[in-house]
Amino acid sequence: MNTLTLTTTGKIPAQEALKLLDQAWTYYVPEPKRLPEQREPELFEYANAA
Repeated sequence: MNTLTLTTTGKIPAQEALKLLDQAWTYYVPEPKRLPEQREPELFEYANAA
């Protein structure tokens, strides 16, 4: 696990920040897109269906 090395200003070096950002992106998984038939109807669509 990485630990941050803070300076007296509370900032980390740019190279370390970029490395941590790159590591964070490796765990990013976008939410799957819903197909039109999988979407939930809007409230007004419930009213019109009745």
